[in-house]
Amino acid sequence: MKTNKLTEQYPWLAKINTVEDYLPPKYYQHLLKPYTFGGVSDLLLLKKFLHNKKFSKVLELGCGSGRASDTVVLETSNANYTFSDLSERMLEAAKQHLSEKSSFIVSDSVEYMENTENVYDLVYTLWSFSHSMHQHIHHLGIEKAEDYISSVIKKFIYLNIAKNGSFFLIHFDSLSQEQRILMRQWKRVFPAFTNIDEQSPSKQIIDKILLELDTKGEITLSINHLQGDAIHYESEDEVLETFMNFHLETYFNDSPLTESIIDDIKEQASRYRNENGSFDITPGCYVYSFVKK
Repeated sequence: MKTNKLTEQYPWLAKINTVEDYLPPKYYQHLLKPYTFGGVSDLLLLKKFLHNKKFSKVLELGCGSGRASDTVVLETSNANYTFSDLSERMLEAAKQHLSEKSSFIVSDSVEYMENTENVYDLVYTLWSFSHSMHQHIHHLGIEKAEDYISSVIKKFIYLNIAKNGSFFLIHFDSLSQEQRILMRQWKRVFPAFTNIDEQSPSKQIIDKILLELDTKGEITLSINHLQGDAIHYESEDEVLETFMNFHLETYFNDSPLTESIIDDIKEQASRYRNENGSFDITPGCYVYSFVKK
């Protein structure tokens, strides 16, 4: 358990959230760093993908507070939109600035894909899809989860994406500087992350499914690996708060491992410390897109 001394040193350890609630939207925005790749933001990557395309029925999986949603609505006006997220309070924040005619669904992403009967010509998800996949992996075990997720995604592509419909996904690079620090922590409690020298289970499953469908000629797939521009942190405390509360989702804030997790993040981050005490840590991502034939 965290000690009073630790909480006094790091007051942000007092923040605890559940998988369903995630972070309060304002605090999420406070912690969120700009993710750019050669100067191109994740939202601009999405915008470029949407350029000159027309869609009538759009689904976002894991919309959060609607950061990417605004970009899509601007680029695809007059479509019908469905925004899904597991966090009800994130959806409430999204509702404040998205069209009233949109549908807002409280749901886990994989479970929504399994249960929906709707057909979409654009489906997209930025960063969050792996969270849904890993929750199922942790609950079912890697083999059962892979079978379940594979059947769900294939069913969704076959039945719920229209012919010539588009799909866009950004997935983190587990071998980036940023994610290597995080994988070291997750492996302590989740067996699926035992081998941190390879890509995450979620990425491996996505690759297997989509490459199979591409080989069969059922989709036209594109995968691009992008190294991110270094994310700047002014202080060690900023690194710790961002990694503990944003990336690790407060999971270890009230844990027997709290102190050792903090110590390891400090040790790993020290490799990227600048002379003035700031830090520059590099992320990375894989951008998946396909068109259904």
